[in-house]
Amino acid sequence: MIMKRMLVFVLFLVSIRGLSASEVFIQEWLFSGSFPVQLPAFSDTENMDGKTFGEENLFRFSWLDQNALDPRPGKAVQWTKQEASEWRELPCSEGQFLRIDVPDERGDHLIAYLAAWVRTDRWAKVHVEMQSRQRLEVFLSDQRIGTKATAEKPDKDHGTWGKEIALEPGTHLLLVRTFLSSSDESPWELLARIKMPDYMDSENISIATVPLRTKTILDITEGERAGNIQLSHDGTYYSVSRSIAHPENKSESWTEIRQVQNNRMVRSFRHASISSFEWGPAGNLFAYRTSRDSKASIWVSGVDNPYDREVMSGVENLAGFRWSPNADYLIYSTREQPSVKTGNMNIILGMQDRMPGFRSRSFLYRLDLKTGLNEPLTHGFFSTSLQDISPDGTKILFSQSRPNYTESPFSLQNMFIMDLVTRKVDTLWKDNPWGGSCSFSPDGKQLLVSAGPSAFGGIGENVPEGKIANSYDGQLYIYKLADGTVEPITRDFDPSVNSSFWHPVDKLIYLHVVEEDYQRIYRYHPRNRRFQVISAGLDLVSSVNFSAGESLAVCQGNNISSPPVAVLINLKDLKYRTLLEPEKEKYRDVQFGKTGDWNFTSSAGMEIKGRVYYPPDFDPSRKYPVIVNYYAGTTPVGRTFASRYPQNTYAAAGYLVYVLQPSGATGFGQAFSAEHVNNWGITVADEIIEGTQKFLAAHPFADASKVGCIGASYGGFMTMLLQTRTDLFAAAISHAGISSISSYWGEGYWGFGYSAAASTGSYPWNNRQLYVDQSPLFSADKIVTPLLLLHGDQDTNVPLGESIQMYVALKILGKPVEFIQVKGENHTILTPTKRREWHYTIMAWFDKHLKDQGEWWDELYLVRNL
Repeated sequence: MIMKRMLVFVLFLVSIRGLSASEVFIQEWLFSGSFPVQLPAFSDTENMDGKTFGEENLFRFSWLDQNALDPRPGKAVQWTKQEASEWRELPCSEGQFLRIDVPDERGDHLIAYLAAWVRTDRWAKVHVEMQSRQRLEVFLSDQRIGTKATAEKPDKDHGTWGKEIALEPGTHLLLVRTFLSSSDESPWELLARIKMPDYMDSENISIATVPLRTKTILDITEGERAGNIQLSHDGTYYSVSRSIAHPENKSESWTEIRQVQNNRMVRSFRHASISSFEWGPAGNLFAYRTSRDSKASIWVSGVDNPYDREVMSGVENLAGFRWSPNADYLIYSTREQPSVKTGNMNIILGMQDRMPGFRSRSFLYRLDLKTGLNEPLTHGFFSTSLQDISPDGTKILFSQSRPNYTESPFSLQNMFIMDLVTRKVDTLWKDNPWGGSCSFSPDGKQLLVSAGPSAFGGIGENVPEGKIANSYDGQLYIYKLADGTVEPITRDFDPSVNSSFWHPVDKLIYLHVVEEDYQRIYRYHPRNRRFQVISAGLDLVSSVNFSAGESLAVCQGNNISSPPVAVLINLKDLKYRTLLEPEKEKYRDVQFGKTGDWNFTSSAGMEIKGRVYYPPDFDPSRKYPVIVNYYAGTTPVGRTFASRYPQNTYAAAGYLVYVLQPSGATGFGQAFSAEHVNNWGITVADEIIEGTQKFLAAHPFADASKVGCIGASYGGFMTMLLQTRTDLFAAAISHAGISSISSYWGEGYWGFGYSAAASTGSYPWNNRQLYVDQSPLFSADKIVTPLLLLHGDQDTNVPLGESIQMYVALKILGKPVEFIQVKGENHTILTPTKRREWHYTIMAWFDKHLKDQGEWWDELYLVRNL
């Protein structure tokens, strides 16, 4: 194609100084090529509004899905079947102009796209300005930020468009769509500049034509994901729940069935609104539920069956269902509400009666799939929960729980076996205070019981003398049905058990465990009592599912700096392969910094494990602000990829991030986890302070004067407590933190229950030192660190008042404190838009105090009219 005139676009490249230090231009662009567009037929005919279709309408029309453009060098841009181009890099001329030829002989209007990647390492409010005689439309990170809708004649000066925009730290795609009229004799040219505020300089911003970037909060709150994955009985297929999170809290979800061998999708339930998908116990049978007008239906089908059969309809308050081993019946449960009238004066029937659903009850039913006969199996005052169905299908294992408010742990469990033929019910145990969940062994003669260390009279405890076992440290037991004897198989096994599966094929027990800050899969050989780790190539296995008829498992999880995947494991040879990578495309251009372990031995002789995240562009000659992250409760801060506190996202913003696992966490052995009981942070605070000091001393590139700390829930409590014991930190953040242990103990939905483990045997009336002296509120006068309190205003776990009373105390004391309530959110911030705002609040607070960049915080929260 012979070219005559040139397209000009300018935006300053920061590595080359512009006309002044306060504005920057681009020196190179990605160019899509130019494409012809034509007016539609009858364009000069008036429509019902009396308007014709002119050049302005042609310009405004969306010719391509801009989210699918994918600007990168060499990437194809398909306009029509016959017309295509590819993104290519074009440098600017000495006069800051980018020139693109226009055909000599053309009768069409032309559209072109220009793209550049703008990266900033700090929040800033900048002014984007463009000059052109042509019409143009400007987008930033898929959002249209403005339009120049008019065109100037050749003898006129360039028209100007400009807008002030806020740039969060990270990389932003700047995309321009420009339009050249067929009658336009002007040079097709465009000049643009970014004018920076006084607090920015050329080191804060860079522009590139390749889309390399760092991880941001948008990667976490938006995009496509894979949820629950289940293998079919014969291991031929798997089901996966898929979802796409769109901006502004819009999302869609569905279930797919795929072949294991080649990952080919064989069925999709997109737009079908199904739930509770369950594979059957033979071949490729499956069942699922649908709902309409608050009533549920259960459907049964098979991969090879084109028709789905509705086996039950019109069920109110359906809670769940399970296949029988022979696929001849389903056991399902419903939730029922008592016929108790409520009014203005309601009596509370125990502590748990404040919780929604406490007064409802669930009971079991059996649906015969051959005859359609529907039978009630349980009734009574207390709910019944199905634990398992025997391998021969003749018995069910179920439990009841009831409150026991006068003795820790405040509930009692009964376990029963019912003969489905005779309806005879045998009691396995009654009024067990440390109950658990149970399943049958493959031969039906034993039970696999998952419970805490204190179950069965403490037979599973393995703690030093004088210590109390941590009831959150999950253990496994084998219970013999013939004589009721119990074997604690994990008592000397340090990892904490999340879940387990006694495989019918190889007769081995598979465990999903927490091991330090990893999550892994083990298997246990009952004959030789040996544990064996099974590698899936992942740091953190978030879930695992087994094919009941084949030696196959599929697990989901991630590595410390890579997004979640699904991995298929052959349990015979223990080889594995990646089955699904739902977020691979989203993260293909994301750069991560290095990570590494960093442990220390405390002055008390305790080894405290930890890890460190480095910024992607880490330079050991520089000084970096530090964020210290912890939970400090009974669960370690795992190597998650997209948690509420995404450490690699903090590192991407230019912070050195230190994560440590203080004593009391599970996954390190029962002696370690027992340190949590009746401690409430008094030891942990010293470990965090000592660990931070040693970390700073060992890393000369860590700025000891710019250290922040952050934690949530129990970690939020730790944030407050730390500030009463040290001035080490320059900024602190407590999300949903506990300021007074005694008020949380009584007021929080789960306060008294959690305290049964965290403060066993201790109450406000018999342990004032723990409940009062170790509560941060009662030492608020010692706090000197700027403290940010974050809290969902609907939090039922840690009530909002825990932050309110600390805020009131610090305001009265004249201490530096801010308090942000997240409207409509509970203990965890889940709404995507609010989660983004919440994350930006965290980063703005740290930027203000650890980078001396207060502009972002002021933009968000500076109140100028009060």
